[in-house]
Order: sequence, then C-alpha cells, then structure tokens
Amino acid sequence: MSGKGVFIVLEGIDGTGKSTLSKKLKAWLEEQGREVILTAEPSDDWLGVAVRRANSEDLDPRTESLLFTADRCQHTLRIEEMLKQGKVVICDRYYGSTVAYQGAALEKDMGDNAVSWLLNLNGPVVRHPDVTILLTSDPQVAMRRVGNRGELSKFEREGYLGKVQDIYLTLAREAKWTVVDSNGKLGDVLESVKKAVQAYV
Repeated sequence: MSGKGVFIVLEGIDGTGKSTLSKKLKAWLEEQGREVILTAEPSDDWLGVAVRRANSEDLDPRTESLLFTADRCQHTLRIEEMLKQGKVVICDRYYGSTVAYQGAALEKDMGDNAVSWLLNLNGPVVRHPDVTILLTSDPQVAMRRVGNRGELSKFEREGYLGKVQDIYLTLAREAKWTVVDSNGKLGDVLESVKKAVQAYV
C-alpha cells in the first residue's frame, strides 16, 4: 500500500452502519500498516456542538445548513493537514449528508432549488474525497436499526429517510460514488467497502 494521504467518506441514511463500518475499515487499514484517522461530522469542536444543539431545536433548515457548512469548513482544514502528513482519513458523513438531509427538509420551501443551493454553498469549503461510499438500505430496515438505539432524532423518520436516500442516490450517480447495499451481512458489506477503497490506499 502507498503512503500518500487518502480521504475516504462513508455516507448514507441513519441505520446503514456507517460508524461500525468506519471503525472496521480503520482496523483493517491499520493492519496493512497505514496510519488512519477516524473522524465524523458534526465535528467535536464548538461548531459541531452548535450543530448538535440546532438538531434539538426548531431551527429553519437553512440556518442548520449554514451551521453544518461552517463546521465543515473548519473540519476540512484539519483534514487537509492530516492528508499532507500521509494519513488515511476516514470521515463518517461529509457534505453529502447536508445536501441530502437538508435538501429533503427544504424541499417544501425551495423545491428543486434546495439541492443546487446546498451544493453551491458547500462547493468553496469542501475537499472532494478520493473515494465516497454510499451505504444504502431499505428505510424500514434502517429505522428498525435506529430504533434499537433508543430515542429517535427529528431526522429519523421513515418517509423522510426515503427522500434523503433518493437525493443521496442522485448525488452518487452524478459524482460517481460507490454504492454499497448495507442490508446484507456485516462481513459481506465490509468486504464490498474494502474493495471500493483498495485501489486508493
């Protein structure tokens, strides 16, 4: 495996296994001798705290979008530094999450303009990943998985998640992301994820 920095992003609706697969992918890459940083959005700094607070309050989706993007701007600067050091950075959610989730939330007010506005908003602040993997799932299956965690967030509703996944799939087609069905056995899904990143690491 090479020693250059590699930026890997896992996207998908809630309940597709992003966090679990990110950890397992990190362990596998470390076995191959790579230095791996596992990160996520929202971030852990004060901007990420503001995003989490916004999630629990009744803010306009446009306001939330701006908070997510501000957090991402600072997060991306840190990711850039890690990549310069030759590290593999695995990010659990990135700009696709804002475009998909807020795009679905803004659909009523902005229609088709919501997704283009969000893409334009994020364009100047993101670094395009070397590989993005979109994990898909039947929203009913995803909701069952999410339900096992306890209290649901405002974003974790079946009909809403269906709209979010539709936007994700459009993004995947346009940006040529790798799409992996996460409904199967965890081991099989992990093998598909490994295969998607192998050429880059």
